[in-house]
Amino acid sequence: MRTLAVAITLSILLALAVVYLYPYTAPYSPSNPNWDGYSKAASICLRPVYTPWELNGSRVVFVIPLVNLPKAYVNGLRGVLARGGVVVVLSNSPTANHLLRELGVDVSITGLVIKDPLFNSLNEYFPIAAVSNYSPLNITASFITLDNATVINPGNAAVVALTGLSSIAGGEAGPFPVMVTARVGKGYVVIISSPGVFMNSLLGYGGNMMLLRELCNGSAAYLIPSLGGGVQLTLRMYVAYLRHYASQYPANYALSAAPMVLLSLMLFLKRRR
Repeated sequence: MRTLAVAITLSILLALAVVYLYPYTAPYSPSNPNWDGYSKAASICLRPVYTPWELNGSRVVFVIPLVNLPKAYVNGLRGVLARGGVVVVLSNSPTANHLLRELGVDVSITGLVIKDPLFNSLNEYFPIAAVSNYSPLNITASFITLDNATVINPGNAAVVALTGLSSIAGGEAGPFPVMVTARVGKGYVVIISSPGVFMNSLLGYGGNMMLLRELCNGSAAYLIPSLGGGVQLTLRMYVAYLRHYASQYPANYALSAAPMVLLSLMLFLKRRR
């Protein structure tokens, strides 16, 4: 019976290890090497993070809010802005508006898909946008290729990128804002209405890679829990939480002393025999 229990436990641990180590292939995942993944962007400057505490030392954070983030993560992003950092929000869905409101940004994503039959790459759903110089974040002028971009209502934010005159959305003619920046406290929130702009399949187009490097400013955190759930993502989050708690006092002291305690116990039991 004991042998069976050990075998079952080892099988479960092995299965969890396989799930943990297998590439997370959801869209925009940093371990997804396919056309819709972010593996190239991750290799250039994006560092995946899973816990709110990992945001404390981050100067720049990228977020693709496919789901509403728990309060702890939102507070972590607010902390980045309070320290003068940058939060880059990439979304073509009004789902992101909840996060923008929580960050205190008067900007909204309308969800109106932009098509451009003339000024595009691949087809009309890949419009090209002109990026203007934006000196506060060292963004230089370029042309970027977007994927299923939507119109941004910029409010009081500065418009940094516009689609062409030939673009259309919701029966209206362009140009349309697709990238804006808003000052929040000491920091900046950058909103881009196309998370596909940094996908593996588009990163080599136009100025996409240059824009990524400029926004990263060396290295940036990529908040993975914003992509949603799933067994693999949940497991990686739990492992990240365990690592965090294991590094805190008094757990770190207990773990460092554990081998000596175990060795002493084994010697004591050996002498008793």
